[in-house]
Amino acid sequence: MADFGAAAVQPPYLSRPVALPSLAVAGRAAAGASGRGGTRRLPNPVSAVKRRIASSLALRQTVSVTWLGYLTVWLLIVLVVAGSALVFTVLPALTDLLQNASLTAAWAHLTTDQQSLTKTLAIVFGAVGVASLLCFSVFLGLTTHNAPGLGADMPMLTPYGAGIIWPVVVWTQVRLAVGMIVPAALIWLDYPIPGLIAAIVAIEIAQRHMDDPFGWLTRPYRHLPDLYAKLGIEGSIESPMASLWSACFRAANVLAIATYALPMLALVLTYASDALGRDNVPGWQSTGLGPAQLGVALLVGSLVAWTAGAVALLVPITVGLVHRQRTRRTLVRIGRSRSWVSRPGQRGFSPAHPGQADPSYDDYDDDRVIEHFPRQAPGGDPGFEPGGSPDFGPNGEPRGNAGPDQASLYSPSTTSSFPWSGGPPSPPD
Repeated sequence: MADFGAAAVQPPYLSRPVALPSLAVAGRAAAGASGRGGTRRLPNPVSAVKRRIASSLALRQTVSVTWLGYLTVWLLIVLVVAGSALVFTVLPALTDLLQNASLTAAWAHLTTDQQSLTKTLAIVFGAVGVASLLCFSVFLGLTTHNAPGLGADMPMLTPYGAGIIWPVVVWTQVRLAVGMIVPAALIWLDYPIPGLIAAIVAIEIAQRHMDDPFGWLTRPYRHLPDLYAKLGIEGSIESPMASLWSACFRAANVLAIATYALPMLALVLTYASDALGRDNVPGWQSTGLGPAQLGVALLVGSLVAWTAGAVALLVPITVGLVHRQRTRRTLVRIGRSRSWVSRPGQRGFSPAHPGQADPSYDDYDDDRVIEHFPRQAPGGDPGFEPGGSPDFGPNGEPRGNAGPDQASLYSPSTTSSFPWSGGPPSPPD
């Protein structure tokens, strides 16, 4: 039999006092352990900035992006204008390049003023392009952050992914251009060994990124139309303008890759013609424009047209995103302060309590809705009796009630038919 009257004895490990080390000692011990057996992690400024931005956005449901959106629009317009002027300026040089296939001769074909103007337009185009890329990336990242707070469905990408995907697209195109053009240029300039080494390096880099070869292209052209449709207020699941931009974006990227492959293709055809004893490449004419030259001109012209169309369509899409966010923000503000017991169809608005003003509708006339309390007279008005329903006259003014026992005009007890339907409800089977 257990002796329940005996005092309980604690285990020895509970009876010994435990002394907790101080924070300074614990910190020195952790530092010594990391210095002996672990690796010291250097501070990463990019990670610190990302954590700071994430913590700042986590405390805000929505962020105002109106000024950033309009700044992006103006930068995109300047980019389109500068690009168009640059193309028209170098058009004579491009025509000479198609005929002679020589960059030095094509550049010498321009006058001194045209060369200076080309350099200036190229610098402006590059600077405005970088600025518009940064502003558009930040704008889309913040817009993606605002979408759930404005009542829209969750976007396809996170705010961070939506912001960095556009520099990723540009960086991928730069790597593709370098990997295809540089080896061909080195071999063409009689540097075959460095050219082959550069080609092998490019193939190795491409092989290491084959796990997601087209993610850089699919994510942006799916995310932007999806975000544009989800921020709409008419319930449409797609937008023709966003779909047209998606088609232009994909066509421009595919044509850019095909254009990068032209130097390597020309090099292969040249060596094949020399091996077969031909003087020139088939279809390439020294005078005039042959079929090969027309094909190259069509490819490059299509690339310029699709690229200009994709960048130009970003202007109305950006403006539409700004307007849709503003509209949704207004609807969210209205929904939080809306009174749902009211008499519809009246212009007059009254507070929820007699004699008290409604501060939610002092400065926002556009936010006024028809669902509000009807105007009530001060206390002691015999127009409203306790327990009864108010009765309104033809002009919408309250004129009293008939007490709790008076039936409504459209109640089933005073009508022979059912005004809310074509006939009485059918009995259940």
